[in-house]
Amino acid sequence: MSITRSAKKIISTAAWSAYNFYRLGKYFKSDYHDVSELFNAQRPRIRHHQVDSLRVLINFSKESTPYYTNLLEGIDIDLYEHITDEEIDLSFLPPLEKHQIRNHLDELCSTRFKTKERIKNATGGSTGTPLTFYQSRGYWNYRNLSVYYFDRWAGWDFGEPQLVIWGSQVDMKNGGKWIKNLNWYWRNQYWLNGFHLTESEMYNTYQRMQKFQPTTILAYPSSLYQFALFLSENNLNPNWNLNGIISSAEMLHSHYRSIAETVFQTKVYNRYGSREVGLIAMECDEGRMHINCSDMYLEIDSPDPYNQPGDILITQFNNYIMPFIRYRIGDIGRLSDEKCPCGNELPILAELWGRSTATFRTKEGKLIHGGYFTQKFYNLKGVSQFQLIQETLDQCSIKIIKDKEWNEDERLFIDSVIKECLGSDVSLSMEFVNEIPLPKSGKREFTISRVT
Repeated sequence: MSITRSAKKIISTAAWSAYNFYRLGKYFKSDYHDVSELFNAQRPRIRHHQVDSLRVLINFSKESTPYYTNLLEGIDIDLYEHITDEEIDLSFLPPLEKHQIRNHLDELCSTRFKTKERIKNATGGSTGTPLTFYQSRGYWNYRNLSVYYFDRWAGWDFGEPQLVIWGSQVDMKNGGKWIKNLNWYWRNQYWLNGFHLTESEMYNTYQRMQKFQPTTILAYPSSLYQFALFLSENNLNPNWNLNGIISSAEMLHSHYRSIAETVFQTKVYNRYGSREVGLIAMECDEGRMHINCSDMYLEIDSPDPYNQPGDILITQFNNYIMPFIRYRIGDIGRLSDEKCPCGNELPILAELWGRSTATFRTKEGKLIHGGYFTQKFYNLKGVSQFQLIQETLDQCSIKIIKDKEWNEDERLFIDSVIKECLGSDVSLSMEFVNEIPLPKSGKREFTISRVT
């Protein structure tokens, strides 16, 4: 390790320490130790933590949050019967929907906090209109502790150089250019804007990384895929000795993972989270998604959550300023009751299907993972890019950017895949375009279902 690189790591590590002292207080190390102990604990202790957290949160919300005060008015509920170490039954509370947050924003805020204590945040709007909500500093402190713990699974540590390939409008616009550069410097990060992955920008990043030598990459999956594909097609071989890659904010499709792990010669760790509730789950070395039970309780809205996928409901423990209880986050998943070979006893999210708006439905009520179509079409000869839309149960449309290898065999194949999967009577309209614009969120959408 060069003197300059070593000095930069020392400076960054010290800066991280100062940042955490400011944000988390002098007990940061002991707080992180406590959180780590819980994440490494056996299942009974994890369960007991969730039971206690749910009881306290629901009581607090009933007493101080107008929305939940009104919702629970007249309902005589003994939380010590409904929420126990043996069983957690939250069915007495209906799920919190996005439209309810939009319509009752102020009523969902606790009266025990002053308005000036609210930290305003919003989603990127990947499913339509951005969702505005409030969080507290305490929420962010606990969120950071969990991120620190799970990112270490991918080999990250304070002060280690990291390449960040990101595209969130909220993050990219947070402050002026000099503030961004200062933040990136003390964090020892190099940022590549995932919104503007031009060939020149990707080549310049590759050249700089040859000297910067990152130990981890944090990236949008689609941006990671584009960067890896560019390096592969141009015979550029990164010799960075990476510990791992953290993939976050979008669905990690199998072909994204495959090319990234081939090009960068390291494992991709899938991290699942959202702006509303923070880090939800993280993939371990064995490839299982472990649920963040310190910060939340995760349910599957399904009669058989271990065998039948359903909507994911999240109850966030730490955001008392605006409680999220049984929040329908908009994703579909399935639980597993297996014990992971890695030894960690955090519960496992067996499947993550991604956005419910990207999950197709048949007339018989069967759910079709949007990833099924991306796996079928991503490497199809003559297709540079596509976007498949389920307009109704009877009709689909597809936008295609084709290249010179396109022929009628591809058209017939696409039509046969859709009809085999969704029904032989489903009609398909095909449109050839020069560009498929990114939505405002920056998250590329390959499959969209307009069937509710």
